[in-house]
Amino acid sequence: MLVTAPAEQLLTGFQLVETRCSYCKSTLQESDRVSAYAVRYAGDESWCVPRLYCRTCRSTIGEPTLGATELLVEGRLGWTMDAAIQRTSLTLLGIERVIQSEPEDGRATL
Repeated sequence: MLVTAPAEQLLTGFQLVETRCSYCKSTLQESDRVSAYAVRYAGDESWCVPRLYCRTCRSTIGEPTLGATELLVEGRLGWTMDAAIQRTSLTLLGIERVIQSEPEDGRATL
């Protein structure tokens, strides 16, 4: 069964692998305001967040990618804890959509 939800809801609590700004490479910390580029390719069920930007280095979706839903969102960083395994992760919180491109927008990539 396919469950649908707004992207903001799906990205809230998203665990981040990289915690540096993709542009200036500054280290981002808890409570920092950030912009995040999120993408979901046609046929995929999950989102990925390959790029994160500090407040100074905000970005935009320059040329949308054909076959991908792309979002630029803003929010802040916060810690989420999984008490069962005693592990914390830096995650996206308070997500608001800034811009979105649909899969039929843009051009094909090689």
